[in-house]
Amino acid sequence: MIDTAALTPRQRALGLAAAYACIVATAAALGLTLPLIPLEIERQGYSAAFNGLNGVAGSIALLATAPFVPAIAARVGPIRLLAVCFLVAATCMAAFPLTGVPAWFPLRFILNCALQGLFVVSEVWINSFATERSRGRLIGLYGALMTAGFAAGPAIASLFPDRSMMPFFLGGAVILLGLGPVLAARTLAPHIEHTPASGLWAVFLLAPIPFLAAFAHSGAETAAGSFLPVFAVREGWSPSDAILLISAFGLGNVLLQVPIGWLSDWMDRRTVLAGCALLACLFGLLLPLAAHDPLLLTGVAFIWGGTIIGIYTVGLTLVGQIFTGARLAPASSAFALAYAGGSILGPGGAGLSMDLVGQAGLGWYVALICGVFGIIALVARRA
Repeated sequence: MIDTAALTPRQRALGLAAAYACIVATAAALGLTLPLIPLEIERQGYSAAFNGLNGVAGSIALLATAPFVPAIAARVGPIRLLAVCFLVAATCMAAFPLTGVPAWFPLRFILNCALQGLFVVSEVWINSFATERSRGRLIGLYGALMTAGFAAGPAIASLFPDRSMMPFFLGGAVILLGLGPVLAARTLAPHIEHTPASGLWAVFLLAPIPFLAAFAHSGAETAAGSFLPVFAVREGWSPSDAILLISAFGLGNVLLQVPIGWLSDWMDRRTVLAGCALLACLFGLLLPLAAHDPLLLTGVAFIWGGTIIGIYTVGLTLVGQIFTGARLAPASSAFALAYAGGSILGPGGAGLSMDLVGQAGLGWYVALICGVFGIIALVARRA
């Protein structure tokens, strides 16, 4: 078992680099599948409902896997689990262009199961290596790199002509690149003790706020990420300009995470968490008001993206602050499980809201999620 308090600066840096490499590779692969798979399904003439079901298969995989990651990691060891997850994910990515669309349901399910293992173990690794003085900044960097990885996926896809399947093969190669730093730091992997799936409920009941943060963040981010381009096009923007708007949203995700993490190292983290949620609520309400001013709307999207993912960053920081030792792994799994639940709620609710009340429905829906959570976080801070 690694004594994290006795780590040298070089060992701490090597371990953190491995965890960061793990998440960048994972996020890039997941970000690559998000545009490529639905576009190819659409091109082959399948219905929108069929397309949506394929996305649900991925979300169900995240939900199904998270409770069991700590027990599996404890049984086989975190490095063996990571290596298997890397190899399985890379194989699935390479298999997409070699199989027909019906096979993409089990492939996407297996892929997301493997990626969930990578997410959970890397988050445990970072939180176990972080000190209380640096935890917010390290997790802020984690959030920034994760978002950059997501953004890299579509960027990779855009380098190839339509209908090219090469991005899938390249995505598999990117995943395997993340395995190198993990193997280099294999002696520094965090110790994970056996925890039954039921242990997730225990950590949730002990301190629900971080897990509600994951749920709120995921619901808000997936809603905004899915429908912000649709919002822009319906407001008269060209499709290319609409992509720039979602780029501004993503840039806020990347650039504001380290400052938010730094702030959470100097202030009460529950206060910072509530502040991020309430600011995300405010900018959601501002979204329809700024719709006719492109420059203002771009600025709103930038700050909106940063404050929404700030909920994730500070929530995960609280996980590491509150849960230590044997409880850290189940807490990280519970955090991932809450995130997966929010990802199912987000897009469906945003689409329904826009159908019911029009364009403003997107901002109002995200404002509702973030506002309710922000109030809960404020009340819990004062309790």
